[in-house]
Amino acid sequence: MSELRVKKVETDQELEQVFKIRKEVFIEEQNVPTEIEMDEFDETAEHFIAYIDEAPVGCARLRRNGFVKLERIAIIREQRNKGYGTQLTKYLINISKKNNKEIMMHSQDYIKDFYKKFGFVIVGEPFYEAGIKHVKMVLKN
Repeated sequence: MSELRVKKVETDQELEQVFKIRKEVFIEEQNVPTEIEMDEFDETAEHFIAYIDEAPVGCARLRRNGFVKLERIAIIREQRNKGYGTQLTKYLINISKKNNKEIMMHSQDYIKDFYKKFGFVIVGEPFYEAGIKHVKMVLKN
């Protein structure tokens, strides 16, 4: 397995790569409406891009507001099940822990067990976002 390189988005080109991955994964594969996927938080969130060699393969964004919320975590289809989602999630948790704030997310229900491996626990009842079942998860310290 190649080492995933994750970095904070610093250029318009990198942000375009993030949006391309999100369009492919969420809008095209999962049928999330564009107006829900590409929201007002994109302007203020911290965006991250993940590379294998020089090819963009994944992305995520963080929002900070008294807590850190992990969002829009995605790996392109051809690169899934190779450990890159684990590497990306560990990176996001590590940089988020530096703030000493609660770390949370809204996980799609089908992948909740993946996030449980990192110490996330489900809080509350399932709900729907963009027609997809989600659960709120909080990282237990």
